[in-house]
Amino acid sequence: MTNTYSPIPELNLLAEFEGGVDDLYAAGFSLDDTFGRDNTFLKDPELEDRLILFAEANASGSLYVLWRVDDRADLATLPVALLGDEGGIHLVARNVREFLRFLASLEEEPCCDWEGGVGFRRSEPTPCRAEYIAWLDRHFGLAPLDDAYDSVEAALTELGKAFTTWIYPLIPEAVYSPCHELNLLWDFEENLDDDYAAGFGLAVEYGEYGYGEAPENPELADRLVPFALANSSGSLYALWRVDDRTDLATLPVVVLGGEDGIHLIARDLCEFLQFLASLEGEPWNDGGRIAFRDGEASPGREEYVAWLDRHFGLAPVDDPGAVVEAAEAELGKRFATWLTPRIGHA
Repeated sequence: MTNTYSPIPELNLLAEFEGGVDDLYAAGFSLDDTFGRDNTFLKDPELEDRLILFAEANASGSLYVLWRVDDRADLATLPVALLGDEGGIHLVARNVREFLRFLASLEEEPCCDWEGGVGFRRSEPTPCRAEYIAWLDRHFGLAPLDDAYDSVEAALTELGKAFTTWIYPLIPEAVYSPCHELNLLWDFEENLDDDYAAGFGLAVEYGEYGYGEAPENPELADRLVPFALANSSGSLYALWRVDDRTDLATLPVVVLGGEDGIHLIARDLCEFLQFLASLEGEPWNDGGRIAFRDGEASPGREEYVAWLDRHFGLAPVDDPGAVVEAAEAELGKRFATWLTPRIGHA
């Protein structure tokens, strides 16, 4: 590899550095011999056009790719994604220089599949890591990140919505859902070992009635899209597709389940995320209204509250019941008008 390895000066310098060291310098990493090598195995013209292969990511054959998010001329400003050898494609950096910092921060090699986001696993030692860190500082004045995952999270926050919009129609299983905000929550949940909101857990399959029976009326099943468990009785949270808008995060959230009926919870998904942060007991149907069982804050609640602030600048509400009341006040009449003919009562 030479200084004309690629159209990207940063990668040309990296190729020169790699040629001058005798061992690994970043976990699982090595540049491909040919920048932008054949990617027809992706078997989709859109993917082949928009994903540029340039490096090995781990010992089992995962790859780093540049995502042509648009037709910009400066390829160094393109996001970098991980293409898993066992499936999955996930953003890891917002641009090439951030990616170089990500590499310097790796303690273990990255991995991914269709079931979750970016993870890390043990890998061979990287004897030349110190040399790489020195090279990164010398050429770009950059240092390793405090945590390699910081780069992944920053990419998800800034570019995740655009990535979801692009990838979901091509490979639905590449993301948890067509809703960016739920994808961020899925990623958070996958990296947390504790419960973080009373009674809550994202469904294994977005849009599937895995914890209960689907409504008999097909229009209900079409317009109510379940995404999470709401309580220990098997009730579900669902998005109400009130219309055909494309931004799913602006849809109202309802709770549904068997004899508990169907009730509005929040006017949109971000308000619902605040509602979750306020729960100390599970929501349930108390004679036609949403009430909350006695309980204590979940062990992962503080982490969730910090996540909510970091990604959306939002905080818990003082009273989760107030969120329900606001949804009822704004949307209750419309919801009842839509629902009553389909179930016989609201």
